Amino acid sequence: MIKNIVSVMIGGAIGAVLRYLVGLLCAHWKFTTLPLGTLVVNLAGCFLLGLFMGLGERYTHISGSIYLLLTVGVCGAFTTFSTFTADTFRMLNQGQWLPAISYLTVSVVVGFILFWIGRKLIF
Repeated sequence: MIKNIVSVMIGGAIGAVLRYLVGLLCAHWKFTTLPLGTLVVNLAGCFLLGLFMGLGERYTHISGSIYLLLTVGVCGAFTTFSTFTADTFRMLNQGQWLPAISYLTVSVVVGFILFWIGRKLIF
């Protein structure tokens, strides 16, 4: 248990630093009005989590703590959007279309509304 916690912690530190560095790098590109750093992190995180999960499924001899370091730690700190995407994919893969669409809709729409309410409480 402790080994897994330490693995997630180390992976989380790596993911957080990578997120910060990607944000800094993208801040220098001014060719779009999109929040490029966030977009790049979210898309890269989705790719990486899919890659790491696929590797974990194919190569079952990869240690659990390394798997946790890469998936929960690195990808979890890099972006939770990747986890959100993986959860939705898992539901769709299991034929749970209505729960998946509901999860997508609630996460995006209600998340945006709650963000707006939280901000309005301060300003």
